[in-house]
Amino acid sequence: MIEVRLPTMLGGGSLSIPDVRTIGELARAVQAARPDIASRLDDTIFNFAVNDEMLLHDALAQPVKDGDVVEIVPAISGG
Repeated sequence: MIEVRLPTMLGGGSLSIPDVRTIGELARAVQAARPDIASRLDDTIFNFAVNDEMLLHDALAQPVKDGDVVEIVPAISGG
């Protein structure tokens, strides 16, 4: 199982997602498990962190494994 922590803007809380190998598969599994947030999760305003390490490049292709903790993090910009 992979624990997925959702930000407050997606309802908060966490989900347990089994049997995925990449962040992309995980994102699709979260959308299936929580159809109420599926359209918002498609936005590019979210980043992913795996075990407290932000994914900066090719996030959807990054591997995940049983026991990982993935946080969906709202992107923040400033100027």
